[in-house]
Amino acid sequence: MNASTAGDSGPIVVAGAGYAGLHVALRLTARLRNNPTMELTLVDRHDYHQVLTELPQVAGGTRAASAVRIPLQDVLAERVRFVQTEISGFDLAGRRLLTGAGPIGWRRLVLALGSRPNDFAIPGLAQRALSVYSASDAERVWAAASKALDAAAAAANPERQRRLATVVVGGGGATGVELAGELAEVLPEVASGHGLAPDRPAVLLVEAGPTILAGSSPQLIDKTTRILSDLGVQVRTNAAIAAATEEGFRLKDGQLVEGGVFVWAGGVKAPELVVDSGLPTGHNGRVKVDQYLRVLDHPEIYVAGDLASVTDPRTGHVLPPLAQVALEEGEMVARNLDAELEGGPREAFTFHDKGFVVSVGTRRGVADIAGTTTGGRLAHLLKDAIEWEYRQSVRHLRGWDPIAR
Repeated sequence: MNASTAGDSGPIVVAGAGYAGLHVALRLTARLRNNPTMELTLVDRHDYHQVLTELPQVAGGTRAASAVRIPLQDVLAERVRFVQTEISGFDLAGRRLLTGAGPIGWRRLVLALGSRPNDFAIPGLAQRALSVYSASDAERVWAAASKALDAAAAAANPERQRRLATVVVGGGGATGVELAGELAEVLPEVASGHGLAPDRPAVLLVEAGPTILAGSSPQLIDKTTRILSDLGVQVRTNAAIAAATEEGFRLKDGQLVEGGVFVWAGGVKAPELVVDSGLPTGHNGRVKVDQYLRVLDHPEIYVAGDLASVTDPRTGHVLPPLAQVALEEGEMVARNLDAELEGGPREAFTFHDKGFVVSVGTRRGVADIAGTTTGGRLAHLLKDAIEWEYRQSVRHLRGWDPIAR
């Protein structure tokens, strides 16, 4: 690619079409206009990009799964080769990505494989609880909630009705809070269609720590708690789950949390294929990188998104798996790859926090922006605006390529 990497061959390969991977591909396509012979390949198991921040609406039945899937053919330029296949491993020495479609050689590799639900080895959790990490997952949550309402309507005993119509959400982070709020607002409205009184469905949010939305300002947590309470969500903190059984979530203090549907939104970890890859990993299996987002001891491999273990020097903590972090990392990886092509200097990655916005229910939300905390309708509209802007930016970035369709 330049004098220091002479002898390299093959394309730049981006593994994963999530927030980080798609952003690398889109940004890099525009930057490669001065390198018409350079090949760019994007690999993913799906032929669509998922807007993960909108999954709670799908799980709450207010948005179709198709609405959060953006077909890759609609946003990728012609010069990007897309390979739809399952990634099975890495041949680091041979610089090959191992896939169901055969090995794919690479000159530079970008790992943007995202993450998977972290069950923290809680017995029975993976088998008993649903997750919310894909549009298909979210569809299953809504289908299970609807089925539970039908079962509740068929039950003669009021206590059994109440139990079956209760959705228990484990994990009080942003996803858990959004899902709980969405369901608490929607389920009473649809209960009558299942032959139930509006006050029969219930939503319970269980968090192991002392507070929901850990790491957020006390003001934002307070506003969120108030909205959840107004919606009827029962929030239980300091309630660590010891096991998931047929009867429900068994807490470490021995209490049993019963319900008809159990959903786990308690955190994420690296994909399984990374565990035995030979790459250096840290907390939750995330790959350790240098200041340029290159894998330690493997400067030919970049990592972006949930998979990257990047420490924020201001806090000393690893950056959380958030969409805005993934987008900034994707932009920096594209810039550094472009710098390699042009023989210029790389840039060290620094995260610029744009704030935190969470929707709570279908009409309200909370936000911390530039040190100011707001709550209510305005915050929900802000969340909608951010999601709309993201979709527009994806399509706009495609338009930067001079040979795009």
